Amino acid sequence: MNPRLSFVSKLPSIFPVTDCCISCDNHTNHVVSLNITYLFAEGVISESLCQLRFLTSLTISGVFIPVTSGTVIPPCLRNLSYIRYLDLSGNSFSGMIPPFVCFLTRLTVLHLSVTNFNGSIPSCLGNLSSLTELDLSDNQLSGSILLSGSIPASLGSLSSLISLDLSYNQLSGSIPASLGSLSSLTELDLSYNQLSGSIPASLGSLSLLRNLYLSNNELRGNIPDSLGNLSLLQVLDGVSNRFNETISFSSLPPSLVTLRLSLNHHQLISETFFHKLTRLSSLYLFDCVLNISTIWIPSFQLYELSLMSCTIDGEFPPWISTQFSLERLELTNASLVGAIPSWLWETSPQLQYLNLLGNHLEGSLTSNLSICTQLSELDVSRNGLSGCIPSIWPSNISILFLNDNLFSGKIPSSLGKLSQLQMLNLAYNLFSGNIPYSLGKLFQLQFLNLANNKISGMIPASLSNCSSLIVLNLGNNSLKGSLPYEFSRLRQLKSLVVHGNILNGSFPPSISNCSFLQVLDIGNNFFGGEMPPTIGNFSVLRVFVMKKNNFTGNIPLAIGQLIYLQILLLSSNHFSGLIPHTIVSLQAMTIEDQNGIVLSNFYYGQIYQDGLDMTSKARDEHYPYILSTLTTIDLSNNELDGEVASDFGKLKGLKFLNLSMNNLNGTIPSSLGEMGQLESLDLSRNKFSGKIPMEFTSLSFLGFLNLSNNHLSGSIPQGTQMITFGESSYSENSNLWGCPLPKNCSWPQYIPRPPEVSINKEKKNTKYPLYGIALGLSYGVAFGGIVSLILIKMSWRRKYFSKVDAILKIVFPWMKDLTL
Repeated sequence: MNPRLSFVSKLPSIFPVTDCCISCDNHTNHVVSLNITYLFAEGVISESLCQLRFLTSLTISGVFIPVTSGTVIPPCLRNLSYIRYLDLSGNSFSGMIPPFVCFLTRLTVLHLSVTNFNGSIPSCLGNLSSLTELDLSDNQLSGSILLSGSIPASLGSLSSLISLDLSYNQLSGSIPASLGSLSSLTELDLSYNQLSGSIPASLGSLSLLRNLYLSNNELRGNIPDSLGNLSLLQVLDGVSNRFNETISFSSLPPSLVTLRLSLNHHQLISETFFHKLTRLSSLYLFDCVLNISTIWIPSFQLYELSLMSCTIDGEFPPWISTQFSLERLELTNASLVGAIPSWLWETSPQLQYLNLLGNHLEGSLTSNLSICTQLSELDVSRNGLSGCIPSIWPSNISILFLNDNLFSGKIPSSLGKLSQLQMLNLAYNLFSGNIPYSLGKLFQLQFLNLANNKISGMIPASLSNCSSLIVLNLGNNSLKGSLPYEFSRLRQLKSLVVHGNILNGSFPPSISNCSFLQVLDIGNNFFGGEMPPTIGNFSVLRVFVMKKNNFTGNIPLAIGQLIYLQILLLSSNHFSGLIPHTIVSLQAMTIEDQNGIVLSNFYYGQIYQDGLDMTSKARDEHYPYILSTLTTIDLSNNELDGEVASDFGKLKGLKFLNLSMNNLNGTIPSSLGEMGQLESLDLSRNKFSGKIPMEFTSLSFLGFLNLSNNHLSGSIPQGTQMITFGESSYSENSNLWGCPLPKNCSWPQYIPRPPEVSINKEKKNTKYPLYGIALGLSYGVAFGGIVSLILIKMSWRRKYFSKVDAILKIVFPWMKDLTL
């Protein structure tokens, strides 16, 4: 029988014959290779595979195997005793790495990357003495708390191992010194874990090692000098660690081609550091101080240079002008001053990436940059550059960040010719004039930020031609008119900000098709009319800002359909009617333990974060980015009336709640006391009545409270945060009493006094003054008699002072050694 057909007949029916690639040994007819890749099926690994006892190679990479499909790796695979190549990468298994793998002793290649395995790395893998490749990357592997580290020392027994990849896991502890025994190793990747301690000196024994990746861990100490003996080492990547001791140039082998290091505590680097590195072509240094002679000429030629957060304190280092092969140059947060030198464009015409973010550069952008015809990414944001921007740009440019500078003049219409442009950020400058109509020709544009300038005129309808737009920010300018109806074409839009302009009209119907919107900010404009019930169509909306407009009518019930909404700002409008009871359905505000991630989007290697202007704790604040923990509802300064829903406290994840300056009445819902994350609560200037709920004493995170200007009565609850608020938090409630109000407050014990003496009783006392005089005389005679007896009778006097002495020693312990 044909081995291929025999095997296929035993496979599950979901495998068409054409999807399997099977090879057989010509002499024994044993199956030596099985490749099942990129199939999307459930339960693809079945018991039928176990019948292929002579299988020597199995690849099932990129197959979708749901966790819910049960035991997706049958233990009987241990019977495949002849298997030499096993690749199960790219699947979604559950649990730990199955122990049967350790019985496949003929294995030379084991790939289990991106398989969702967790738990510890089995130490028995050290028994697979024939292994040449071991790839466990991109999983959730960690270690036992009972062990000193997550990487088993037994892996040092794999003397045939050529490649070991444990990257992108959760491994902790130290790097075992036993890895220095892997005499055949050429590549070691331990990056993106939580490894600590120092680099073991034993790694200097890996004489065949070419690539060493240790980035994004918590390694400390120095780089051992023994690494200088690795004569074949070409890549040393140790960025994002905590190296904090002196690094000697003797620890860097001359063979290095790529060097990436984070040097903490601002280590001083001079030209002697590079003395032996003549073959260097890629250099990344983080957090160091460069003290290099101005006449130094390096012995290497770089095509990549990154000096992030390195202190240069001066103009561009002159030695960079000798690097004629530069393709990538990154000098971010390097304290550079002065102008961008003209030689930069002339000596590096093949430059593709230039990032000068966060320096103190001045002057203008020269038109000479058009010499760099290969330039695709330029970031000079957060500097002091000024003047008009060039009208001629390299045609290949795809990312252009000029934000946070002092550029002025009009935005050149020639930008519309940059057909490859995907991201354009001109925010926080002094640009004026209109938005060029030509920007509508940028069909690949996904990101456009023109916020915080002096741009005026109408929003051009041509922007609707940019159908790939994901982020559009035109906030804080002087734009007028309404949003173009053609914006309905922008169906990919995730963030739309037109905050702080002079826009008018009804709620923009043109965005009704933008169902992917996560951020919608049309605040501080002149929009009016009612909020349409179609607002519920924005099913993934997370930030909704309509404050400081002229909207009227009711807040629609459909607001409760926005289950991902975490920020709702509708203040300073003319909304009326009840607060919709559906507001308690905002599920994102019911989650108490948020993970605190920043709401951001990732575009072409750049991270965009939305900012927000918001009133919190009675102060106007700007949030440069929005955390998922920032949850707020602000309905203040409207015309809302009626009672607040009794179950409003379901929003347990809410941090800021402002319902002030409305016509709300009834009692304050006691359920608000269940909002344990609440930091700011403002219910002032309403018509609330009744008592302040005692449950408010449970609000342990409350830092701001304003209940003033209502009709509240009774005593102010005492305890926890409630005793920290001043009189202004409760003022203008005529029937409210207790601390900190002056009426019936006993400081500092915060114990409310009993109600005041009635007016009739006061009148009675003033009507009969002789009664008070007689009572005073009686007390005086009694007291005088007692004092006389104490003075006359010795035994009484001794007893009296003995009691006084005992009381004083209890109140003042330091008097115990004293006697009267």
